[in-house]
Amino acid sequence: MWPAQDCTLCGAPSGDALFCKPCDASLPAMGHACLRCALPLPRSKLLCGRCLGKRNPAVDDSIAAFEYRFPLDRLVLRFKLAADLAVGRALASRLAACAAGGDRPRRIVVPPLSSTRLRSRGFNQALEIARVVARRLDLPCEPRAIVRLRDTEAQRGLDRRGRLANLRGAFACARRFEGEHVAIVDDVVTTGATAETLARVLKEAGAGRVSVWAVARTPDPALG
Repeated sequence: MWPAQDCTLCGAPSGDALFCKPCDASLPAMGHACLRCALPLPRSKLLCGRCLGKRNPAVDDSIAAFEYRFPLDRLVLRFKLAADLAVGRALASRLAACAAGGDRPRRIVVPPLSSTRLRSRGFNQALEIARVVARRLDLPCEPRAIVRLRDTEAQRGLDRRGRLANLRGAFACARRFEGEHVAIVDDVVTTGATAETLARVLKEAGAGRVSVWAVARTPDPALG
C-alpha cells in the first residue's frame, strides 16, 4: 500500500490522490466554450465572435479541459517550471477524459519547443501531456511530425497579430498527412496563434481535419 500524501495545492492530507477533494472541486473545469477555439463563453454558443468572423481558419475544432485561471494556473506553472511530472500526468489524464467522448483523430502531434527553451526546461511539456493522452486513448503520438525551422522571440506580451507574425515560417511538417484527422496536443492555448500556425502547416501537408486538445484555455479578459 502506498503511503498517504499531502494535497499538491493546499498541503492537507489527500490519501493516494494528488489533490484533496475540496481542491479538486476548485479546479476550473471548462464549461461553455467555442467549438472551434475553446474560448470560455458565458453561455452556450457554437462559435465565439472572433471565430464567426474568421475566413478559412486552419483549426477545425478545439477542446480544453480547464480554464486557465486560479488554481489551475499554479498547477501548470508547477508542471512546466518545477518539472513536477506527476502534476503534468494528472492534468493530461483530465484532458484524455475530455477527449475520450469525441471523434478520434488518426494521430497526435505536438508543438516543438525552441532549442533554447528545451535546454533550459529539459523537457517538452506538450509531449509529456501527449504521451499520457495517447496511451489513455490508444492513439499514435508522433513527436517529430512537426519540426521547428528557427527559434522565435518569446510570445509573452505579444497580441495575437504579433504572435502570428513572430511564428511565420517557424514550423514545417516532416511527413504528409493525406486526408487525415490530426490532433495537436498542448498545455495552454492563449491567443490561439500557435495552434493556428501549426494547423495551417498540417493542412499544407495534406491533413483533412485539425483538432486542438489543450489542458487549459485562457479566458477572454473582456468577458471576465
